[in-house]
Order: sequence, then structure tokens, then C-alpha cells
Amino acid sequence: MAVQVIKARKQKSLSEGSDEKYRVAAYCRVSTDSEEQESSYEAQCRHYEHFINANPEWALAGIYADEGISGTSTKHRDQFNQMISDCEKGKIDMIITKSISRWARNTIDSLKNIRKLKDLGIPVLFEKENINTMDAQGEVLLTILSSLAQQESESISKNVRMGIQYLYQQGKGRLNTTRFLGLTKGENGKTLVIIPEEADLVRRIYREYLEGYSPGWIARGLMEDEIPSPAGKPAWYQSTIGSILRNEKYCGDLLMQKYYVVDVLSHRVAKNEGQLPQYYVEDAHEPIIPKEVFYQVQGELRRRSIFKNKPGSFRMGSKIALTGRLICGKCGRRLKRYTYPEPTRTDWRCRRRAYEKRSMTKEVAPKCSCRNVLEREVQVAILAAFNELPSCRDELLRASWAVKNGDLKRLDYLIGNNQSRQDRINEKMEGLEEGDKQVSLLRAELSRLEDEKIDLTLKHADAANQEVARRSLLELIDIMMEKEYGGSEPDEEEEDRQAACYEYDEFFRRTRMEIPEGILDTEGKVVRFQDDFIIRYLENVIVHDDSYKVNFKAGLTIKVCA
Repeated sequence: MAVQVIKARKQKSLSEGSDEKYRVAAYCRVSTDSEEQESSYEAQCRHYEHFINANPEWALAGIYADEGISGTSTKHRDQFNQMISDCEKGKIDMIITKSISRWARNTIDSLKNIRKLKDLGIPVLFEKENINTMDAQGEVLLTILSSLAQQESESISKNVRMGIQYLYQQGKGRLNTTRFLGLTKGENGKTLVIIPEEADLVRRIYREYLEGYSPGWIARGLMEDEIPSPAGKPAWYQSTIGSILRNEKYCGDLLMQKYYVVDVLSHRVAKNEGQLPQYYVEDAHEPIIPKEVFYQVQGELRRRSIFKNKPGSFRMGSKIALTGRLICGKCGRRLKRYTYPEPTRTDWRCRRRAYEKRSMTKEVAPKCSCRNVLEREVQVAILAAFNELPSCRDELLRASWAVKNGDLKRLDYLIGNNQSRQDRINEKMEGLEEGDKQVSLLRAELSRLEDEKIDLTLKHADAANQEVARRSLLELIDIMMEKEYGGSEPDEEEEDRQAACYEYDEFFRRTRMEIPEGILDTEGKVVRFQDDFIIRYLENVIVHDDSYKVNFKAGLTIKVCA
């Protein structure tokens, strides 16, 4: 048996001369945009350009450089990914880089890309470590050194995180005003300053929410007025309005460490729900919204979330003012709207009367005997109730003063006392072990106090929102009286009250709602039924056989004959 030896073809060598030049590329990276790193970045690029061109056997295939990019992931390293793509297309024969830490600080990413290039026959030369990936022992050293580079990156990340937390403890937060409405960084970059035009928009959002509008309704109104969103786009979303209503920065405070980086390699960010401490700084900058108004909004958000799925609730975002606001005076059900084409008319009837059917097999409650009401008839009754408001001005002022100086102060005290008791219980639990019987008793007491606090907060929100409704209705009354009598002089009681809460009054003065054109006549009478105007003030209407009880959000009831 004869064996013939076929000699191997001579491969390219980096050391031997050849007519065909090696196409050599260089990869450079710095992780920050600081001046020191910038000079390092430029120095790396110049060095490899001269180094490759100085070798007569090499041809420069390109300098691939990522500036201000972390090495823990290749996801956002555009130049690095472009270099790997060019290698796969056969445009590069060899890559040179400064060190393993410049190549990658993630062991998996580092080895994955090196093995991919090795399969393509493309070596990577690390100058600092003097490693060629095509050598037999190259991958062993690379694995060890890549792990060290990753560990170093994790250590740096922990040190940076600790430094940031030390700043938080001193009340010095990292301010992010990207896509933020109403506030921006000051000249020193350490404080927030108000943008006047955008601040008025924030006040409008808070005012409309307190007057009963839903976030979706507010968003639609902003789009109809062609006001751009914080991102500079024409579309507004319900979630955007919700985040503005919940952001403590608008009342001058600052909550730090709302989010945290879960993993330094994946850069995944998660909401901080107790995993790390948070830091709350009061009066960190000038507020757009008075704290009193901000706390009212938080209470109203909580109240609406609890009662959202309550039986008998209705959509607050309905464009028709009477939807969900007409209530049967006999059975308490809400009336449903019906439209008839010929002859054209719209009326409302009790849902129980509309839907309940008699059955021959079982007994059912009799249908409701509430009468059907024409929509125009209800609208006329509501307009009549509005026109009786000036005679109720003194009554509203007295009720407003009583709530402000009585109910709200008492609820504020009870909520503060509740929180103090919770704090004392938490201090006791810190000195106890987990298995101690007293811990379970203290936790049960904490749960009871939390339920009590929620109940007090809801009561506070109801009282405060009614106070907001009174002030809004008083503004309308003043406008109506100004048209008829040339204005009304505030009494002594009202002046004292305004002096006691200047910021609160200033907020309502600056956000005074415009009365749509044509709503009031020259004598100050409300002569036109406009849904968005009526929604601002109307709570509901109780329908009786011979009358209507028009209930305003301010807690005022006016009876109108049918």
C-alpha cells in the first residue's frame, strides 16, 4: 500500500514578507467623556494610525473607536460591532488593541467575540498583555485576565454607587431633567430652576385634576390646544399626566434613588421598591405647586384608585356632562341616555326601569316608577341653579373657612399622630429578633395603623377637594357678580383667611380658569350649557317627580322646580 504525502500550503505569516499586505485594524475605547479620557482616546487613535502605517507589511484597515461607552456590554458599542461585521465580510486580517480592558470588561462578551474571530482566522493582538489569540495558551490567559477586568469593573461600579449614596445622604442628588416639564438645571447644575411658560402648564394640569377631570381628559385637552408634550411631540398620554401629578419635584422636594442598576453587566435598571434606601429632601428648590395642593392631589389619586371599581361608579372621562351624574330620586340608580331620530330628541331614564323585565317563573321587584326626563329640561334646570349661585356666596365662604380652619387641621393632626405611632413601633422592632412573639403583635398593630392612616387620608382628600371646589365656584360667582354689580368686596373673614395661606391662594389666582366665550351674558347670567364648563362644577343631579336637586362639588345643593 503506497501513501502519498500532499504538502501543506504555506499560510500567511506575520513575520515573513509577502507581496500581499496584511489588513490590520485597531480598536480604541474610553468609558467617559471627561477631558482626561478624551486626551487618552485621541492618543490611542494617533498611536495606532502611526504604528500600523510604520510597518511595510501592513495596510491600515481602519481605526474603530468608541468614545464615552462602557465596556461591560457590546450592545451600544457601534464601532466595535461594525468592526466584527467587517471581519465577517473579509475586510480585516488582524486586530490590534491596547489591552483586554479596552476590548471588553465582560468575560462572556470578550471570549465570545474572540472565538468568533478565531474561527474566521483573524487574530487579536493585545499590546499591554502581549497576547496573540491564535497562540495555544492565549485563551487560557484571556479567560483569567478577562475575569479580572470584569471584577475590576464591578469594583469600580460599587465604589461609584457608594459615592453617589454619600451625596444623597448630604442632600445632593443627581438631577435628570431630560423630558421634564417646568424645571431645568440651574447654571451650577446642582439645583433646579423654574421655566415660567412650562410651569403654567403644570399648574393647569394640577388644577384640572383637582376639579374632577381624569388624566385622559386632561391629555386630550392639551392635544386639542396643540401643546407639545415634555418629549416635544404632539401626543400626550394618560401615563404622562399621571407621572406629572405624582412627581414631588413640583412641590419643591426631591426624592433620590427612585431607581437603581440591578446588574453592572446588563445595565438593567429597576424601580427601587425597598431594595435600597431612598433619601427625601424637603424644600430643595423653588416649588411650582404649593405643598398643600400637591398633597391634595396625592390624596385624590389614592381615593380614585380605591373607588375605581366600586359598584355604581362611572367613567370620569366622559365628554357628556350628564353621564353618570343624573341619579334617580326613588331607587338611587343612575339614569341612562337615549337618543331618538324621529322626532329628534334625547331623554334619560332610570336603568332599573329601562332593563328590568318581569318573569312568569319567579318573583322580581317592581320596576322603578321614576319618570323619563328630557335632556333639554335637565340642562335648563342646571342653568337655573347656576344663576342662583351669587345668593349663596356668603354660605360658601363660611363653609370654606370652617373646613380650612377646622376639619383639615384636625385631620392633619390625626395623620401626623398616626405616623408618629408607626415610627415608634418600627423603632421597637429594630431591637427584636425575627422569631420573637412580640414582632408579630407589632406587625399587626402596624397593619391596623396603616389602614387607619389610609382612611384618614381619604377623609382629608374629600375635605380638601371640596375646599378646592368651593374656591373654584367662588371664582365663578365673583365673575358673575363683577358683570352685574362691578365686583364684590371681600369681607374681613375672607381677608384673614387669604393671609393665612398665601401660597395656596396664589396657586388658584395664577390658574384661574377661563370662562368660555358665550357662557355668560352681559348681566352675568349663565345662558349656555357647555359640557366641559358644567363638569368643572357639577357633582350630580337628583331627579324627583316635581323637582331637581342640583348638587355642586363644593357641597352646595340648589333645588329647582321641574
